Amino acid sequence: MVGNDPSVKGGMTSVIVQLLSYDWDAHGIHMSFIPTYIEGNPVRKVLFFAKSLLHIRKQLKRFNPHRPDVVHIHMSYRGSFVRARIIHQMCKCANVPDIVHMHGSEFSKWFSSCREKKQRQIREFLSEVNRVIVLGDSWKKRIQSIEPDTTIQVVHNSVKIPELDKINQWNNTTFQVLYMGVLIKRRGVSDLFDAVAMLRDDNLLGNMRFIVAGTGSEEVLLKDKVKKSNLEDVVHFTGWVNGDEKALLYQESQAFVLPSYNEGLPVAVLEAISYGLPVISTDIGDIQAAVHDGENGIIITPGDISALVDALNGIHQSSKEPKEHGRSKKRRKRSR
Repeated sequence: MVGNDPSVKGGMTSVIVQLLSYDWDAHGIHMSFIPTYIEGNPVRKVLFFAKSLLHIRKQLKRFNPHRPDVVHIHMSYRGSFVRARIIHQMCKCANVPDIVHMHGSEFSKWFSSCREKKQRQIREFLSEVNRVIVLGDSWKKRIQSIEPDTTIQVVHNSVKIPELDKINQWNNTTFQVLYMGVLIKRRGVSDLFDAVAMLRDDNLLGNMRFIVAGTGSEEVLLKDKVKKSNLEDVVHFTGWVNGDEKALLYQESQAFVLPSYNEGLPVAVLEAISYGLPVISTDIGDIQAAVHDGENGIIITPGDISALVDALNGIHQSSKEPKEHGRSKKRRKRSR
């Protein structure tokens, strides 16, 4: 298996770490991992990848006793596609089957922005790899629209269900709403802060508090927006979290929010559901495969800040009824 180094932040890494922790030996499978990407300056990235290619080339040699039966390639888009294509070509030359596991929710958007030559390379790549894994049915349709000859397998993201004593318990003191993930523009966190400001202006915040767990290119801008909007008393940034620290945030929260503009089916959404949290999410990708509007969460349209306000207020109000734990009522019309 090849892909991001575990130190890289993001959903792809979460899946890689999950696969690395699985007991493959119990099924008679030996799985080794070669990281091909690490965060840092361009020179560091290139040198890291070059070193990885040497390792991969050694593994693919015909007389290597540990030569793999299959190579599992994790891929997003842009530079990730370039790296995956090089590794695919190495596998092709060595006559070793390869699987491409796609994670980039904006792959089709990126494909549309590419020049014709690059698009031909992408279509050729998709048709040549032995299998392409996508995270949901909507992704399958998108990839098939790019290259109909792609051999596709839908494999939804999954999470380990926490033990019962770690499942969320309602907190009567603070109603904590959690966002977990990278801080980039398409995640819509700025919209969340607009909704929080509207809740405050309408005197609807009550004991609501918002935890933003993540880092990314928008972090400085988002922190500045919180400061300028005078929301520092209700919005707290934790930085990137993992392991027990992440689990504790889920346990201490009463709702999860993802106001994104483009997704597949994020691991964080599944983790939130596994901890019994109602999820407020936009209607994108394959979110509705896990979040059922009015049952275990509320689905809204991307960019509809007023609907986000209604959803937050609705779940906050329903939290006062113990029977609503992990569930939510359909959103109510907001009167102003």
